[in-house]
Amino acid sequence: MMLVTMNDKEILKLGAIRDVCEKRIRREDAARVLSLSVRQVQRLVTRFRQYGAASIVH
Repeated sequence: MMLVTMNDKEILKLGAIRDVCEKRIRREDAARVLSLSVRQVQRLVTRFRQYGAASIVH
């Protein structure tokens, strides 16, 4: 198991990406909340599914 340290912005991003993965919100809604494009959200979702929370940390 790996320890991942996140700032507040990354925690918000992680929550939104998890919500997209669990189909609670749409990619468009997450993009609006995070001020990103839908394509950027899709890239984050893909990385999150492959590598987990560590992929969100800058």
